[in-house]
Amino acid sequence: MSANQNGDSNVEGEMGAANVRRVVAPSGEGAMVSGSASAGAMAAAPIDRDLVSTVPERVAPRAAAEEPRRIGEYLVRSLLGEGGMGRVYEAEERLSKRRVALKVLREELCRSEAARALFVNEMQILAHLEHPNVVRSLASFEADGKLVIVLELLEGRTLRELVGERDRLPWQAAAYAVSAVARALEAAHGQVPCVIHRDLKPENVMVLADGTVKVMDFGIAKLVQTLNQTNTQSVGTLSYMSPEQIDAKPVDARTDLYCLGLVFYELLGGVPPFRSASPRELLNMQCTETPPPLAESVRAGLPQGIATLLSQMLAKDKDDRPASAREVREKLEMFLPLDAAAVCGALVRGRADDDAVSSAVIAGARAASDPKERGNARAQESASARAEGSPSAAAKDDRGRAGDVEGLARSGERARSPAREDTVALIERVSAEREIPASLGLAIIVVMVALAAAVTWQLRSSGETTERAPDTDASP
Repeated sequence: MSANQNGDSNVEGEMGAANVRRVVAPSGEGAMVSGSASAGAMAAAPIDRDLVSTVPERVAPRAAAEEPRRIGEYLVRSLLGEGGMGRVYEAEERLSKRRVALKVLREELCRSEAARALFVNEMQILAHLEHPNVVRSLASFEADGKLVIVLELLEGRTLRELVGERDRLPWQAAAYAVSAVARALEAAHGQVPCVIHRDLKPENVMVLADGTVKVMDFGIAKLVQTLNQTNTQSVGTLSYMSPEQIDAKPVDARTDLYCLGLVFYELLGGVPPFRSASPRELLNMQCTETPPPLAESVRAGLPQGIATLLSQMLAKDKDDRPASAREVREKLEMFLPLDAAAVCGALVRGRADDDAVSSAVIAGARAASDPKERGNARAQESASARAEGSPSAAAKDDRGRAGDVEGLARSGERARSPAREDTVALIERVSAEREIPASLGLAIIVVMVALAAAVTWQLRSSGETTERAPDTDASP
C-alpha cells in the first residue's frame, strides 16, 4: 500500500472512498467559506474548521495494529483514513464475513447538529442513489452514539494518484474517466429533487483495476431545492469551485459540469487551470479569468470536438455550458475507443508505459477503419465478456505489468477510431486505403472486360454498316 504524497488533496475524498492504499490526517487550511457573495470578501471570511469539507492532507504513518473492535455488527480490522469530519475503517461483517468500509462521524462532531445534518444528508443521498459509477452504500446506522455509513470497499487509485504518477493522462483515458463521472452525475441530477455533488475533484473519483470509475464523497452534496432556499455560504474546494458557488448564488446541475471541466483540464494538462498561493486571488481567477491554453503537445493530439466541449464546460456563465451531464457524456462517447476502459485499468494495475498505451490506442484506431474489423472486435469483446462472467473478473486478475501492456496492445488492435467531427478527419477518411474481398474484385474485373468487349463489338458493327451504305446507293 502506498500513501498519497500530493499536498493539495482532500481528506474527505479519502473517506468517501474506501481506498485501502492510504492513511491520511488533516492539516492546513480549509475551504468552507461563509458570508459574502464577492470573491474577495469570501477569501477573507472565517473558516469553519469543524465542518470543513476539504483540507490539504499530510501523509500519516499507519496506526499501530490494535485488537479488532466492534461497531454494531461489524468487526473493525484497520484504519484506512481520517479527515476533518470522520474516519474510515476497513471492517468485516460479523456473520457474512463480507469486507466493507465504515465511514464514522467523529465523536466530538456527533454533538454538533450541523455536522450530524451533513452526515445524515450523505446517508440519505447514497441510500437512494444506486448507480455503477457511484460508490455503493450498503447500510446506515447509529450505534453507541456513532453515526455510521457502510460502503463497498474499493481497491484502486484516485485520479489524483494517477495524475501524480504520470503528470497527465492520455486523452483517451481522461475522456473515458470524465464520461463515466458524467454518467454518475446523470443519475444524481435525475433524482427528485436534483442532487448536486458540489465537490468534484480528482481525489473524489476512484478508478478500479478493471477500469470502472466510481464517484464518491457526497458529504457536501445537497438537494438543489433545499440548497437554493438556504444558500448563505459557499462550500467546496477552492481550486474546483464554480463562479456561482464562489458568489453564493443559486446552483444547479451545470455547476457540477463546471467542476468536472476543471477536473478534465487537469487530467489532460497535469495541473489545474487556475493556481495561486493566495485564496483571494484564486477565487478571483475562477470568477473572471479565461483558462490558459493546454500545452501544444496536448493540443496536437486532442480532437477538436473534445477541445470545444472542454471550453464550453469551463464557461463562467451557466447558460453557456452544456445543458446536462447527458450532453457531456454523449459528446465524449463519440470519441472513445472501445478499449478506453482497458487503458484506465492498465494505468491502475501498473504504471504502464506511455508509449505502450498510446500505441495500443493508435493501433485500434487504424484497425477500426475497416467496418468488418469493427464488427469482429465487438463480437470478440462480447464473447470475452461472457467468458469472464462479470466486469469484476479483471480486478481479480493477477497479471504483471508486462502482461497488462501486452494484453492492452492486443485488445487495442480491435478498438474503433474516434468519430472525429473535424475537416482533417474527414479528409483522412476519404483518402484512407480500402480493401475489398478478392472474389468481389475478380467479379468487377470480369464485368469490366465483358463491358469493354461489348462496346468494341458495337463500334465495329456500326463501322461495317457505314462502309456498305454507298454500294447500296450506287446500284441500278
